[in-house]
Amino acid sequence: MKVKDPVCGMVIEHSKAAAHANYGGETIYFCNVGCQKKYEQTHRRDSA
Repeated sequence: MKVKDPVCGMVIEHSKAAAHANYGGETIYFCNVGCQKKYEQTHRRDSA
């Protein structure tokens, strides 16, 4: 299944994604760890 990295817009095969994370019950795939870190900086989870 092809997915789009939400940070850089690169289309990648989900099985070859360099990183992934779960946000709001959805799995987000990233082309590299740098994109994952950028995404996490702007989409921090509330720690309440």
